[in-house]
Amino acid sequence: MRIDILTFGSRGDVQPYVALGVGLQEAGHRVRIVTLGGFDDFVRGHRLDQVSISGSPREITATAAGREWVKGRETVLGFLRGFVRMANTLMQEGMARYWRVCQDTEAIVASASGLMLAVHVAEKMRVPLVRAQYEPSVPTRYDWTGKTGPTIATRGACEALAGAAFRTLLWQGLRGQANRARSELLGLPPLPMQEPFAALHRRRIPLLDGYSPSVVPRPPDWGEWIHVTGYWFLDTKSDWVPRPDLVDFLRSGPPPVFVGFGSVPFPNPDATTDLVLRALARAGRRGIMVTGGSEMTTGRLSDEVFAVDSIPYDWLFSRVCVAVHQGGAGVTGAALRAGLPSVVVPVFGDHPFWAQRVFALGAGPRPIPAKQLSVEALGDAIKLAASDEDIRRRAAHIGERIRTEDGVARAVEAFHAYVRNGSMKGGEPRAEN
Repeated sequence: MRIDILTFGSRGDVQPYVALGVGLQEAGHRVRIVTLGGFDDFVRGHRLDQVSISGSPREITATAAGREWVKGRETVLGFLRGFVRMANTLMQEGMARYWRVCQDTEAIVASASGLMLAVHVAEKMRVPLVRAQYEPSVPTRYDWTGKTGPTIATRGACEALAGAAFRTLLWQGLRGQANRARSELLGLPPLPMQEPFAALHRRRIPLLDGYSPSVVPRPPDWGEWIHVTGYWFLDTKSDWVPRPDLVDFLRSGPPPVFVGFGSVPFPNPDATTDLVLRALARAGRRGIMVTGGSEMTTGRLSDEVFAVDSIPYDWLFSRVCVAVHQGGAGVTGAALRAGLPSVVVPVFGDHPFWAQRVFALGAGPRPIPAKQLSVEALGDAIKLAASDEDIRRRAAHIGERIRTEDGVARAVEAFHAYVRNGSMKGGEPRAEN
């Protein structure tokens, strides 16, 4: 079967789906990953087909719309406004590029971002659609320990209303361009004011949740079409070789602290770099910074701090003592699998959720919201995470449990349970008219 996997975002938004794609391909399918630009070599290096629908994430964040999103991403409205502007500039071009190559697809797997194109193409092609995400998105009346009660149920209802409001606002921003693409490219009727994504839940369109049930247990009120599979890890190839100066740094002293804040540029990267250096000094720890696309400085920043643009987390995390990160799903899962205590500095999106999960599990100190980040707060949190025996023990225990899981295998099994010869259990993969 020809399967297309649609996911749009940074490296952290792509890598788990490459792992899922490898699993599907090993099960006998032909897999094509549909992304933003800049991932050609990475995806094809794993022997998967790849299609880019636009420029790279770095190119997009360098545009006026991208700069606005970076500037306002820490608030819900700022994030939404900037995201809608970027998405609308991509909708028409991205749909056209994908439509030209997808005529042989027999099933579509879509991330939350990929659904913006996937729901329309699946409707037109009349092929199965499977949702695949790495964060919980379905409302529940329970907390993540399986408990319920009036307070918990009320909180769940409020979160459901907030999610519905967010999706409605998002759809109102995207609806014009989406309907234009439906009409001009796909010959489909326009969709109404009501956002189409909630209909996927009502139709029980299958959802693969790519995180560990040891981190976020499956609540009792979720339907059988929702699968918490475990993380979709993509381990580094055995022939990968680290740069010699990095190896020399790691060997020159005790295990350092990892610091990485994802691949979205910082509004003030120089000030953030300076803050991190001073916080590490306050904690009395060496550090290795992975800057990604954050525009923070790279190289030997001091005798005690080394910075690189990118490095495989699964290789690095066995060589550090603490992970300081923004709380993205991918880096959180990698740190937990390695048994590392985490100091989480949530910025936007799902970061606060994962930050709270790490804290609730006892695998790290209380999160430090990005707006409250200071030398004192970060330095003291690093010192606590590195020295507190309870935190280190709990992080190690969670790591042991995650390492027994095979999330990709479970996700492939769930996919096969729904998709058989182009048919799907649980409902048609069409958007509502």
